[in-house]
Amino acid sequence: MASKEPVAVLIIHGAYFLPSAWDNFSNRLTQAGLIVRCPRLPSCNDSQPPTSLLKDDLQAVRSAAKNLIASNHKIIVLAHSYGGIVASEAITPDLYSDGLGGSGVVSLIYLSAWLIVPGESLQDVFARHGAQSEVDLGMHSDEVVSAKNAPESFYNDIERGEAEEMAKGNVTHHWTVAMGKIGHAPWKDLPMIYVFCLRDKAILGPLQKAMVEDAVNAGGDGIVTESIDSGHCPFLSKPEEVQRIIEGVVSSVK
Repeated sequence: MASKEPVAVLIIHGAYFLPSAWDNFSNRLTQAGLIVRCPRLPSCNDSQPPTSLLKDDLQAVRSAAKNLIASNHKIIVLAHSYGGIVASEAITPDLYSDGLGGSGVVSLIYLSAWLIVPGESLQDVFARHGAQSEVDLGMHSDEVVSAKNAPESFYNDIERGEAEEMAKGNVTHHWTVAMGKIGHAPWKDLPMIYVFCLRDKAILGPLQKAMVEDAVNAGGDGIVTESIDSGHCPFLSKPEEVQRIIEGVVSSVK
């Protein structure tokens, strides 16, 4: 029997962010009748030395997905930035919908997110396309990194005073968490939209496009693209446009 529960959006946040950065956007989706979950990724904290690994992030996402499945929700995964690495590894076939209207993951949206083909790492992407980013990373001896210029690199399309205030909420991240080889590619199996952020300074536009081309060449035939004229965080600066994309997906899976 087809699910009668609302569609759920499972947000996988980026490396220097916390779920609280998504609160206003999550409230928009909730008011639109969707179920929203944004689990905190344990590797995104201010711990020095770092206390969590990628496996901890995967567990947080998979636990949230399984809870939504148990409540009979179809799930749209929305991954931002580093969240793309987590999504590719966490969303495995056991979490997919059965295709008969049942609960489970039915679609993916990568929002200016790292999109890496199986067998490769972020370092491989940099080696092939260059480290196309204007984020000034402060690297500590324990491989903890921070975004030293977050107002300019994450929030460049937001009023300066507000951007500086938002940057105070950013946290550090463990560099090596994002550097392992990718083993999975849910975007080969499920419909996916990659959203280009045209004024992004954290992952520059040409690199976003190059990663999508790599994925298509690796078997991601179902990947389609959309564009938003925004910086790295359109859920803050252009929330209505991100919501429009999500609601388009929702209408296709109900």
